Amino acid sequence: MDSLKTVVQSGKQDTLQVNTLNALSVAILQNEDISESLVISKKAAELADELGYLRGKAYAEKNIGMAYYYQGDFMEVLDHWTKSLEIFEFIEDSQGIANLSNNLGAVYYSQGSNTKAIDYYLRSLSIAEKIQDTLRIASALLNIGGVYGDNPNDYDLALEYFNRIPKYLPAIDKPQITTSYLMGEGEIYLLQGNYREALKYYQDALPLTLNTADNTDNLTKLGIVEFKMGEKQKAISYLDQAYQNAKENNQQLQMVQTLIELGKVYQNDDFAKALSAFREAESLANEMGIKFELKDIYEGLSMAYANQGDYTNAFKYQTQLIAAKDSLFNVETDDKIRGLQFDFDLEKKEDEIGLLEKEAEITQLLAKRQKYVIYGTILGLLFVFILAVGSYKRYRYVKKTNKIIEEEKNRSENLLLNILPDETALELKQNGKVKAKKFESVTVMFTDFKGFTSYSQNLSPELLVKTVDYYFSKFDAIMEKYDLEKIKTIGDAYMCAGGLPFPTKDHPYKMVQAAFEIAQVMEETRRNTPKDIVPFDVRIGINTGVIIAGVVGTRKFAYDIWGDTVNVAARMESLSEPGRVNVSQSTYLLIRDRYNCEHRGQIHVKNKGMMDMYFVNGLKKEKMPNIEKESTINI
Repeated sequence: MDSLKTVVQSGKQDTLQVNTLNALSVAILQNEDISESLVISKKAAELADELGYLRGKAYAEKNIGMAYYYQGDFMEVLDHWTKSLEIFEFIEDSQGIANLSNNLGAVYYSQGSNTKAIDYYLRSLSIAEKIQDTLRIASALLNIGGVYGDNPNDYDLALEYFNRIPKYLPAIDKPQITTSYLMGEGEIYLLQGNYREALKYYQDALPLTLNTADNTDNLTKLGIVEFKMGEKQKAISYLDQAYQNAKENNQQLQMVQTLIELGKVYQNDDFAKALSAFREAESLANEMGIKFELKDIYEGLSMAYANQGDYTNAFKYQTQLIAAKDSLFNVETDDKIRGLQFDFDLEKKEDEIGLLEKEAEITQLLAKRQKYVIYGTILGLLFVFILAVGSYKRYRYVKKTNKIIEEEKNRSENLLLNILPDETALELKQNGKVKAKKFESVTVMFTDFKGFTSYSQNLSPELLVKTVDYYFSKFDAIMEKYDLEKIKTIGDAYMCAGGLPFPTKDHPYKMVQAAFEIAQVMEETRRNTPKDIVPFDVRIGINTGVIIAGVVGTRKFAYDIWGDTVNVAARMESLSEPGRVNVSQSTYLLIRDRYNCEHRGQIHVKNKGMMDMYFVNGLKKEKMPNIEKESTINI
C-alpha cells in the first residue's frame, strides 16, 4: 500500500496513475476502510475520463461498486457495475465481461431475484468457456448450482451443474472451490434423502476443511447424515467433534446448530443429554438473537418432554415454537417486501436513466442550435440574402427545438408532481431539500386485496399488472376527488393519507367516504368484471393521529410518512374483513356523529396489545357530509 501511495503522490496524470489508483482502492478496501477506498476509486474514474482511458474507467467503476456493496447500497452497486460491464463490452474485454456478469448475478441473488441472477451467471459461464478461464467457469457453475439448490423442484438441475465442476478442479488447484463443490453437492443429496451419496461427498470434503472455517459445518453435516442412516454412535462422534471445534474457534452459530443436532440424536432415548444439549443451544441462541435456530430448539424440547410424559413443559415449548414460527413468518414477509421494494427501486432507476438520456438529447439539440446561430451570424455579415434564408430556417428550427424543450420541461414537472405533493415539490425546487414536518391530526388508510399472493402465483405477469393498474387507477381518481394524498403502493397494498400537506378538519370524513367508494369499486367489478381483470375482495383499515412527513433520498425522491399512527392503520387493515371498513377508536371518536359504527370489541394488535375497533356501516340519515355529492354506499 505504501509503494502504491508513493506512485500516486508523484502526481503524474497518465494511465499508470489510473491503474495505481485502482490498485490502491482495492488494497484500502481489503483493509476495511470503505470510505477512503470510495474516494480513491472515484479519483481513478475522474482521471480515466479525462484521459479517455476506458479500461481504467471500467475497473474504477467496478471498485466503486464494490465499496457500495460492502455498504449495502445495492442500487448504487447495480448502477456502477452496469456501467463497468458496458465499458468492458465496448472494449471487448471478455474476462471483464465474465467477471462483472458474475458479480451482477450475485447482487440479484442476494436480493431474491433468482431469475435475473441465473441470467447473469449463465452469461458469465458462456464467456468464461469461450476464453477457457477455468477458475471463472468453476465459480459460475458453483453459483448456478447454488441458485437451483434453493428450489426443491430444481435439485436435479443443481446436480447437473455441480457435476460439471470436477474436470476443472485439477487445473485451478483451489481448495476453497473444491470444498464448496463437494459440500454443495453433498447438501443436495442430503435434501433429496440420498444419504449414502451425501456421506461420500462430505467425507471427501473433510480433509480439505481441516483448519478452515468450514470444518465445523462439515462435521455437523456428517453427524446428520450418519444419524439419518441409523449410525447413532458415529453421528454422536462427528457432532461431538463439531461442537468442540466450534467452541475452540468461538463459532457460536455453529455451536448452536451442532447442539440442536445432538439434542435430536438423544431426544428419543437419553432425555438428560437431549435436555442438556437443547438448553445450552437455547441459551446461546437467545444471546445471539437468532430466530431460525430457536424454532428447532423449541420443537426439540417439546418432543423431548413429550417423550418423557412431561406434558406441561411439552405444551410450554410447543407454545414458544408457535410464537417462533409466527416471528419467522414475519421475517419472510419482510424479505418479500424487501424484494418487491428492490424491484420497484430498480424500475425507478431505469426510468431515471431514460430521463437522463432524454435530457442529454435536449442538450445536444441546444448545442446544435448555438452552432447554427454562430454560423448564421458569420454568414449574415457576408451575404445578406443568405442571412434572410438562414434566419428563416433558424426560426423554424428554434420553434421546433423550443417546443421539444417545453414538452420535456412539462414532462419533468408532471413527473415530479406525480412523486411529491404540490407544496413539497415547490419547496424542493426552491430550496433543493424538504424539511420534515409534524402533523398533529392526519387520517391514514391502508387497503389490501384478499388472496392476492396465492392468485399472483398463477397469473401471467401481464394480467397481474393490468389488474393491479386497473384498481389503483380507480383508487387514484377517488383520492383526487376527495383531495386526499396517495403516499405509495407496496405490491397489492395501497396507502393514502388525509390532512396533509395542508392541515384540514374534515379529513376523517373524507377518508371514510373514500373508503366506501373504494369498496364500491371492488363490488361493481365483482358484479360486472371487465375482460382480463381479476376480481378481488378488499380489506380496508383507517386510523387517525400524529405523523411525521417528509422526503427521503437525495437522488431518488420519495414522499413518505412515519409514526405509530401509520403502524396502527396497517394493523386496522390486516384485522379487517373483506368488504368492510375497520377504524380505530381515535378515528371513531371523530366520525361517530356522522356515521353508524359497529363496535367490534377489543382485539389483540401485535406490539400494541388490546385495542377497540369499529366497523363503519354507513352515514347517519341526519348527518350528510359536505364533501361531495351524497353517497348512498352501505357496506
